[in-house]
Amino acid sequence: MTTRTMRNFTAVCAFGMSLCGTFARATDGTRDFARYQVILDRAPFGAMAGTAVEAQQPSFSTRFTFIGTAKEGDKPLIAIVMDKEGNRVHFVAAGDKIGPVTVVKIEKVDKAPAKLVLKQDLEVATLLMDSKAAGVGAPPAVEVPPPQLVQPGQPPIPGVAQPGVRRIPFVRGISK
Repeated sequence: MTTRTMRNFTAVCAFGMSLCGTFARATDGTRDFARYQVILDRAPFGAMAGTAVEAQQPSFSTRFTFIGTAKEGDKPLIAIVMDKEGNRVHFVAAGDKIGPVTVVKIEKVDKAPAKLVLKQDLEVATLLMDSKAAGVGAPPAVEVPPPQLVQPGQPPIPGVAQPGVRRIPFVRGISK
């Protein structure tokens, strides 16, 4: 480029920037939201009802049912979640994932139902513990006793699976 072309280009850019600055300053005084009050008073989309608590849950949360909680010793609280699509039960702690869904928080309060907060992408859903699934009058949390280890030289405890002992299924009539 020549010097003259560069000088002309710079002059056009400076003129354009000053023109844009004038338009930007002209729109600064229009931030008065009182002029929209007429629209809010007329309520063109109907009256607003309900609160944020009563808001509809995101669609991904409909596939899960929060059944209960469990805690083993000093370990963190575990949520028992039923996946209706896969017909599976998941035992998850805060931070665990069920497919694309992340468990954000598990809250257990003494006199209120336990809450489970799930997140998928930007949507967040809160599930309350289902009293029907847990059974009416059932305790909301299950305390799991620590596993009993078999001591060498002691007789085996009935009803407890012994390490190293495995049952092999046997079916008659199948031959190769």
